Amino acid sequence: MLDMSFQLLAFFILTFKPMPTEGQLSINLPKLEASDNPPNVEPTFEDKKDEYTIFLNASSGGGVANIGLKGPTGGSPDIKNLAELEAQLRLITPPAGKKREEGIAITIESDPDLTYARLIEVMNICKRAGYDTVNLMPMRKERS
Repeated sequence: MLDMSFQLLAFFILTFKPMPTEGQLSINLPKLEASDNPPNVEPTFEDKKDEYTIFLNASSGGGVANIGLKGPTGGSPDIKNLAELEAQLRLITPPAGKKREEGIAITIESDPDLTYARLIEVMNICKRAGYDTVNLMPMRKERS
């Protein structure tokens, strides 16, 4: 009896084939509609942060094709890869008297065709650069 139970156990272990999509997430970013724009509410002076936006365009394979960074003083020069993006994020100085995470807001505008793994990679770069809070939003129509 013990011998048969080991044979059954070996059979199930050797024939088990997990699905290839196990552990992967399929996430689509929502489309930005004209009616989705919230009314403009200006924060008070104490809550006002320097806002920086990272623009990510997707290549045909779902990877990152173009990277852009725009801040209150304008856009930065062309960013060619994720290492340059991290270097640019580290160069940003917070407003006087505030810490980096208190005085700067980071938003990632992403193309809906970008793979989720690349989006998480950019979010990890922001975290390594010292920004704990990162906002996500779909690419605006005028940018795509």
